[in-house]
Amino acid sequence: MAAYQISVPGPVTSREAGQMRELLNQQAARLERSGFSCCLEEFDQGTRTVFYIQNRVAGEKSEQGLRHSLGRAVADYYLAVNEPNLIRRIITQDFHYWNPGESREIERYAYHLLDDSEAEEPSHRRRKHWMARQIAKYFCNHRDLAVDGYFQFRMKRYRDILMKLVEHAIDEYLLDQEYREFIDLLRYFVSIQQPKVPLVHVLHIGIRRFRLLDGEGRPLQMKEMDHTVEELMDQVTSHEDLIVSTLLTVAPEQVVLHTRNREENVVCTLMQVFEDRITICNGCSGCRHLKGREDGFVPKG
Repeated sequence: MAAYQISVPGPVTSREAGQMRELLNQQAARLERSGFSCCLEEFDQGTRTVFYIQNRVAGEKSEQGLRHSLGRAVADYYLAVNEPNLIRRIITQDFHYWNPGESREIERYAYHLLDDSEAEEPSHRRRKHWMARQIAKYFCNHRDLAVDGYFQFRMKRYRDILMKLVEHAIDEYLLDQEYREFIDLLRYFVSIQQPKVPLVHVLHIGIRRFRLLDGEGRPLQMKEMDHTVEELMDQVTSHEDLIVSTLLTVAPEQVVLHTRNREENVVCTLMQVFEDRITICNGCSGCRHLKGREDGFVPKG
C-alpha cells in the first residue's frame, strides 16, 4: 500500500501546519464515511512540517480515492494560505502598490473578480476542482509534495492568471476611484448651489429613459445649461451623466424619484449626488404610468 508525504513551511505548532492538519483530517473522515481508511502522522523536518499519509486499504479504487482526497486538501490549503499571500505579493512587488490601504482595496477587488461566476477569471469552486485534479494526477507518479514548491514551479500558468486578475482589479479600482472623486465634486457643487426651483419629479420610465416634471406634474422647461455645470459635465459619457447634468442645471430644492428599479446605476448615482435633497417615492397614483406610459402622470401630494 502506497504512502504519501505532504510538507508545508513551519513547525508543527505553526498556523500553516494547523490548517493542513485540519484539512487532511477532514479528508480522512470523508474517506472513512466512504468505506476507506488512511493513517495520518506528522513530524518536524528542519523548518518544515511533514504529513505522512498511508492507505490502509489495498486496491486501485482505494488509492485513487486517497489521491483525490489529498488533492482536495492541498487545493483547499493553497486557496486559504498561499493564494492570498501571492496576490498580495503581486500587488506590492509587481505593481508597486505599497500603501496598505490601497493594496487592501485592490485585493478586495481581486477577490470580487475571482468569486464572480460571470467573470473571465475562474471562480473559487472551479479553481479548487481544477487544482485538486492536477494534484491528484501528480500523486499518480510521485509520493512527496512540498506545497509551496509545487505551486511555485509547477503552477506558473496559474500565477499568470493571477497576474492578469490583479491587473484587472487595479483597473477596476482606479475607475472606481475616479468615479468617487467625480461624485464628490458633483455633491460639493450641489451643496453650494442656490436652489432655482422648489421641486422636480424624476420619472424613471425604463432602462435609461427618464422624464422630468415640475411640482405640478408639467414637463420641466429647461433653460440653457449653466456654464459651471457644462464644465463639470465635460466628461458626460452616459445617460446617467446626462440626467445628473440636467438636474444640476435646474438646481431643485427637492427631487422626488419615481422608479421601479432602485438598484439601477443611475438611481444609485442620483442618491449619492443629491443626498438629502432626493427621496424615492414609495408609491403614488402616478407610479402606475412608469411601465411604458409617460402621459397623465399625477405626482403624489
